[in-house]
Amino acid sequence: MNSGARANPLDSFPAVRSRDPDQVEDALIRTYGAHRLTLPRRSGLDVRANHWQSRNIGLSYCNYGGQAQVEFPGASFYRQQLALHGGAEIRIDGIQREVTLDETPVIPPNASLFYDFPANYEQVVLRVDASALTNKLAAMTGATPRRKLEFEPVTRVDALASLQRLLRFFMSELDTLGPEMPPVMLAELEQTLIASFLCSNPNNYSDLLNGTPRSATSWQVRRVEEYIEAYWQKPITIEALAQVASTSARSIFHHFKQSRGHSPMEFVKEVRLRHAREMLIRPDTNTSVTTTAFACGFGNLGHFARDYVSRYGERPSDTLKRAKNV
Repeated sequence: MNSGARANPLDSFPAVRSRDPDQVEDALIRTYGAHRLTLPRRSGLDVRANHWQSRNIGLSYCNYGGQAQVEFPGASFYRQQLALHGGAEIRIDGIQREVTLDETPVIPPNASLFYDFPANYEQVVLRVDASALTNKLAAMTGATPRRKLEFEPVTRVDALASLQRLLRFFMSELDTLGPEMPPVMLAELEQTLIASFLCSNPNNYSDLLNGTPRSATSWQVRRVEEYIEAYWQKPITIEALAQVASTSARSIFHHFKQSRGHSPMEFVKEVRLRHAREMLIRPDTNTSVTTTAFACGFGNLGHFARDYVSRYGERPSDTLKRAKNV
């Protein structure tokens, strides 16, 4: 990830803006659960940190300005740092690792942490709740994991391209929409981010996640389609699709692609576009393109307009204008 000349990620969710060591330490303890902050003499501390948190994931940006050392206790989540500028040393349960522009470790739950941040180091941190990650693994593989989920000590950053694109998009949407992001969009972006984290970082289930899934049947695909048609206004999760089809999500996605030529989530988009068009064709006095998009789970208006034009050959505003002029 490249910081460049720009506003910092998640600036809509400020956590710390201070040069005062006591204020910074208090904020780190309250927001991030840190043990303590240690500063060398003349550290040049000038902290700018942002943080967004939901039940299952957390996203943070931080730049300490000067050199700093921070300690954290064990937690109930996995975490991964992605350097934006420079590199930092880290000790995970006393084992030294490095976070660089090329490599990054996955930090397991309950591991104690010691960070040594040099001046002007910048990073984005992704937190994923351990239970949510285990549930996603079970849904994707179709079985409750019998072994503890363990990641390789270090991941090459170039293997995380898909995860980084999702992170950039998610953080951009959070900064743009904030609390106005449609709950459906938020829940589905979260689950996509968790699944990408699981598949992008090598772990002891990677062979199962990357192998050829068992075949699903036509009735299972139809059941998934019926479920999506019935619950299109709600978040469509991998766990729900696996449960309704009584098989792994990977099997469903594989057979969907083979038999329908698209993924279940592409079918979700198609169903929601259809309902959006019906709303625009039969508007009431409060109908607008924005309210329609949000009601149908589209938080990004540009993406909604693009998909709508691709499907129906006209802009959603044109459909609405014609309906109101009738």
